[in-house]
Amino acid sequence: MLLFDLKVWPKDHVWSALREITADKSIIAVPFKGKIFALGQVDQIKDAFGSNVKGPIERTPVGPNDLAYDDGAMISLMREALTKSMSETVALPTDGRHEIWKTEPRSDQRRCPAGYVTHDSVHLYLRRDAGTQYLAIMPTIKVFTKDGQPAPREVANPVKLAILGYQHNKQFNQAVMEWRKRLLPTAPETVYEFPRNCGSSFRFKIRRSPVFGEIGLPKGGKITPTPDSLQPLVRYTGIEVDEPELVFSNKSGTGLIRSPHPVRGLAQNRPFDYSLTAQGFFTGLRLGVICASAESGGLHSYLQNANRVLSPSQNEKDYLVDYPGFAMAYGLPLEIPQPGGKGWFFCPEPTSSDPQTGALQIASHITKGIEALQSTYAPHVVMILYPSRWSNFRGYRTEAERFDVHDFVKAFCVQRGIASQFFDEDTFADNYQCRVWWWLSLALYVKSMRTPWVLNSLADNTAFVGLGFSIDPTAEKGKHVVLGCSHIYSGKGEGLQYRLSKIEDPIFYGKNPFMSKEDARRTGETIRQLFFDARLKLPERVVLHKRTNFTADEREGLAEGLGGVKHLDMVEIQIDSALRYVASIPDGKGSFDDDNYPVRRGTVMKVDDFSALLWVHGATTALHPRFKYFQGKRRIPAPLIIRRHAGQSELRQLAEEISKRSFSPI
Repeated sequence: MLLFDLKVWPKDHVWSALREITADKSIIAVPFKGKIFALGQVDQIKDAFGSNVKGPIERTPVGPNDLAYDDGAMISLMREALTKSMSETVALPTDGRHEIWKTEPRSDQRRCPAGYVTHDSVHLYLRRDAGTQYLAIMPTIKVFTKDGQPAPREVANPVKLAILGYQHNKQFNQAVMEWRKRLLPTAPETVYEFPRNCGSSFRFKIRRSPVFGEIGLPKGGKITPTPDSLQPLVRYTGIEVDEPELVFSNKSGTGLIRSPHPVRGLAQNRPFDYSLTAQGFFTGLRLGVICASAESGGLHSYLQNANRVLSPSQNEKDYLVDYPGFAMAYGLPLEIPQPGGKGWFFCPEPTSSDPQTGALQIASHITKGIEALQSTYAPHVVMILYPSRWSNFRGYRTEAERFDVHDFVKAFCVQRGIASQFFDEDTFADNYQCRVWWWLSLALYVKSMRTPWVLNSLADNTAFVGLGFSIDPTAEKGKHVVLGCSHIYSGKGEGLQYRLSKIEDPIFYGKNPFMSKEDARRTGETIRQLFFDARLKLPERVVLHKRTNFTADEREGLAEGLGGVKHLDMVEIQIDSALRYVASIPDGKGSFDDDNYPVRRGTVMKVDDFSALLWVHGATTALHPRFKYFQGKRRIPAPLIIRRHAGQSELRQLAEEISKRSFSPI
């Protein structure tokens, strides 16, 4: 790389300033470690930066550690250089950062709104795994106006979703292979120079061969051998962990039934805690309603669907079963009040057309209604209908304040221990009412503090903690980082609690906040005390999860605060949308073909001794042993990246636990 300093640095927006200086030049420059790192010719750099260059322009090596961060400055520099070199070589336009697109429009423009046109494009990513640098190719769509300007996000994103949602495993791989042939035309490798055709010493050498992972069966059995010709391409191995089983009660409340299918498990059996209902405890779910007078008749009529049998649509029958009515599914009735009765509160209309005033008025009316219902009716759950005509009164944002009616009411309810369920009027016209009522009935049952199922797990002495940070940019420095902790006190998923606390001395690396050792110690002590208060003993093992790495201070502080716990695991969980692996199946001729379905849910692929990829979304045969099912049927899923920063638990065990806790019922 070329390395130099500046006499005068831009006061702010350094990245934007550098891009403006190097625009339309064969130079890529990024700020890194207090210097400017660049690719290009020395004379062009001198011309671009002029007399602002401080001292000599030097050459410096870039080591593997500089390339380890997917969002780091060095990766950004290399990706932009590669993107520009590729686009110039294949004569295709580019955004200069990581996207290249075809000049000719797509042949099918049916999902594109009038006044716009779509082009096939590709995003390029650089990723480093186990000491090897990889190029990841992600096919996508570029949307333009008719006069060639990029479409705004609110137009482009729905168009991309409509088109790419149907790009399933086989179609995705075909698109990847098309771009692979175009961008990497020579075997065994293609060489790209930056700057192009100038005798530069900086070259990208990219092998044309893809990388394979070989996945074993979950419980042994015959594995189709990989052909000898493909063996050199197998860089990873993995397994498929078992689908999680859920535990329900039988219909008499005297025994337990296991099933991997949450909806079928309820329809054929009873909720896990049905024994309470059978013994005469909590024999009905009392619903309170807050609704404007004009919509009350329609809502009351719609709520009668709770007691009707509803069948799934044709394209949902591979997963959903008939909704049998609330009482048949949960073993107790849903008590629906009458409009004008003491369980039904008529929400007054806002008296102002101003969005800010109207939102504040509606929030005030709703909270007063909740208090009135609690004092006179004591519902288990309060349902709040938000009519479509109030769409302008959902909230507002100013330079000094952000207000959201939904969030405000939820916070009001949480502080008072009240369960609430917002409901939009357009749900009345939803074409998938069977799915809606399974979702809505489950929400009502769970929010009334009932348990429809638990996980079938033997890890009774293991507790799980999720850590997450929220930043309030308007708060005073030192008081603007909030830590959220979710706690599950057993391997069955029981005892969920959530706690918020201020981080007193946050440490920032880039834009991400981390805890100081003292903050981490206090957090560990709080977690330890909450566990003890809930179970009157400490768990033998605690697993901590968060979406960023655990720093040395965090590891030491948490370990001190959780003193007395025998086994402590700290696991980073991320998702990288650039990683899309294609599932292949034997073709019967000694080779492989693209599967019609994506990688199986529960697939774990080891990357190194401390990290693995885990698919928590994907194809499964748990619903029917002879048929695959892919929930949502949208494109192909990206895996989670799990990294163990502390602890001795095997990656397989961690993956199985995460797979169970990421289970989505509908």
